[in-house]
Amino acid sequence: MILNILGARGPYPAKGESTSGYLLRTKETNILLECGSGVLTRLLNFISFDEISFIICSHLHADHTSDLGVLRYYLASRGKEIDLYIPSEPKEEYDLIRKGVYRVKEIENNMEAKIGNLTIKFLEGQHSYKSFAVRIEVDDKVFGFSGDTGFKEDLIEFFKDADVLLLNAAYTDKEVEKIEPEKRFHLSPKQAAEIAKRANTKLLVLTHLKPECNEKEHLLSAKEIFDNVVLATDMDKIEF
Repeated sequence: MILNILGARGPYPAKGESTSGYLLRTKETNILLECGSGVLTRLLNFISFDEISFIICSHLHADHTSDLGVLRYYLASRGKEIDLYIPSEPKEEYDLIRKGVYRVKEIENNMEAKIGNLTIKFLEGQHSYKSFAVRIEVDDKVFGFSGDTGFKEDLIEFFKDADVLLLNAAYTDKEVEKIEPEKRFHLSPKQAAEIAKRANTKLLVLTHLKPECNEKEHLLSAKEIFDNVVLATDMDKIEF
């Protein structure tokens, strides 16, 4: 597999950077995972719009879906449709997205999809919108993505033995301690590192970083728990 980082900021972009967007490529498939602000122009550095096999959006916040509206124009101009995996809530956002070119597949908790030689699994996270973590298996490789979620014990087993684990780390370690547990809608670097370590992950990639975050502190904090970690903002390509 090859993971291309198209955007790693949230909930708004940094100068010259995009919000959430990732391209996961296998020998047979090009998966667009999240489609936030500015993602499509970065995508064109790697593949054309016509080469996207299908799209998964973990949840319907705009920093994960806003470029879907732009991609709609391209697909409609060519009379094309594409499969899009999204949650069905909130209804207002769902109804707006699903019209027209997108063949919507509604994500449900513990759902499993078989697409060609891929196995894709979903686990509901803890977020202000319904949001799903994603596990993608092909051949002997495993990729995991948290979407937006706070810490959940279920994530450790869900991501077991992942080769690459892409986890949001929007909070600092100090921030997360001040928030009531049930209102923790993102992870901190140490929480992400704990999941990676306990899940026996090979490589942890921290993403969904606020533009104003101290990236060096984020990375060093995670490395106190789990050594093999990188920032998505430093990476264009991860091959595994």
